Amino acid sequence: MPEIVYEYTPHPMQELAHATIVDELMYGGAKGGGKSRMARAEAVKLALQVPGSRSIILRQSFKDLHRAVETHMRKEIPLELASYNKQDHEFVFTNGSIIELGYLSKAADLDNYQGAEYQLVILEEATQFTEEMYTFMRAQLRASGALQERLEELGIRPRSICTTNPGGIGHHWVKKRFVDPYPRGGKVFRVRPTEEDPNPRTRVFIPAKVDDNPSLGTDYVHNLRQLPPEKQRAYLDGDWDIIEGVRFSQWRTSRHIIDPEQIPITGLTGRRVIAVDYGYSNPFAAVWLCELADGMIVQYREAYETELTARQQAELIKELSAEEDAITGTRATVVMDPSMWRRPDATGRKLNDPNAPPPGSPAHDYQSVLGYAPIRAVNNRVHGWAQLDEKLKVQGDGYPRYLVYSTCKDTIRTIPALPRDKKNPEDVDTSAEDHIADALRYGLMHFAGNSHSDAVSAPSPRRRGQGVSDGIREDRF
Repeated sequence: MPEIVYEYTPHPMQELAHATIVDELMYGGAKGGGKSRMARAEAVKLALQVPGSRSIILRQSFKDLHRAVETHMRKEIPLELASYNKQDHEFVFTNGSIIELGYLSKAADLDNYQGAEYQLVILEEATQFTEEMYTFMRAQLRASGALQERLEELGIRPRSICTTNPGGIGHHWVKKRFVDPYPRGGKVFRVRPTEEDPNPRTRVFIPAKVDDNPSLGTDYVHNLRQLPPEKQRAYLDGDWDIIEGVRFSQWRTSRHIIDPEQIPITGLTGRRVIAVDYGYSNPFAAVWLCELADGMIVQYREAYETELTARQQAELIKELSAEEDAITGTRATVVMDPSMWRRPDATGRKLNDPNAPPPGSPAHDYQSVLGYAPIRAVNNRVHGWAQLDEKLKVQGDGYPRYLVYSTCKDTIRTIPALPRDKKNPEDVDTSAEDHIADALRYGLMHFAGNSHSDAVSAPSPRRRGQGVSDGIREDRF
């Protein structure tokens, strides 16, 4: 069988994806056409490897399909391999394989594909489609008989591929499905099983930038640089954090997210704080922060759970911190939501220390579990967000002063998406999912010296009972 050759240089992460069995693959990022050509190559490759197979490439409109797919493929596929059926919009290969070209501009168009069987579904510019369209087309993936046997022989399964740029009506579902779990991409993953999806398939996000496509000329890149700043971030850098009206638009995945091995916990030799935002029906949020010598704040852990009592929250924090506490011989200062000092009774009893957690309050439950008193955070929202603005900003040395481990999924998911308050643009819309952001704000305010009391920390667990006071001290490790 003749071999078809495409003249392109695959990105290393694309090679990783080719060598790995995945069911959902998303090439996402900068403009330039390299992603589309890669997807077309995958369809041709399947057609040649699996005789009788059927693939479909979808665009939003037939005009887009003709301009961006059909015209290119008719030049790329030799007539010796396949002929093009204009009426049915299909490339029919000599071995019986078919690559179908289709479009989806509205929900009613899905009826055209009801009951179809495909071994590969490709959505070109996936953010132009709704999630309903995507899940419907994935439901048409199947194989049986000789097709299934050949796929198993090759070690592959019926699968889908998406190519796209950030933005569009589907931005949020694509980002949530592919980008948020591993924003830096290149990692094959499987989400947790649910009742609706007890056997989730593997996925991988392959990021792309303009520099990854060597065929693009300087004029093309120059034209992209004339676009508005948000469009430049999307099309030049493949930045998925572009959402209009967000409060923290300076967030960049490439700048603010690090893998744990880049700065391991053992290298975090500064002051530690665990900052907590309280919730029961709404999520409770906790973030573990360490301040380095140059003012860099590294967030190395998070907790984000619902329907936990205050005692259960404290027990979870204690459990997650146990190993590092034992290694370092210190415990992190716990800074908490001021509302946790409220108590359900109305006795009006006054304490000698107004900052001490009153009996019956969530903060008192924390103290009972942790063995030392937490600190009440300052709840100055605008000042707190200004602290985060300063930490997110790139400094003179080319680095920001806030980094977050890639394992902190809910932090990475929620903070870049927080919208501005329409009445006060310096604030965050409080109806948004701001629980982790609030916890982070409490921690940053504490590091900046804003708290209701001096830094009261726990005594070293190694020295408890050896005559060491539980008084004021500053823990470092």
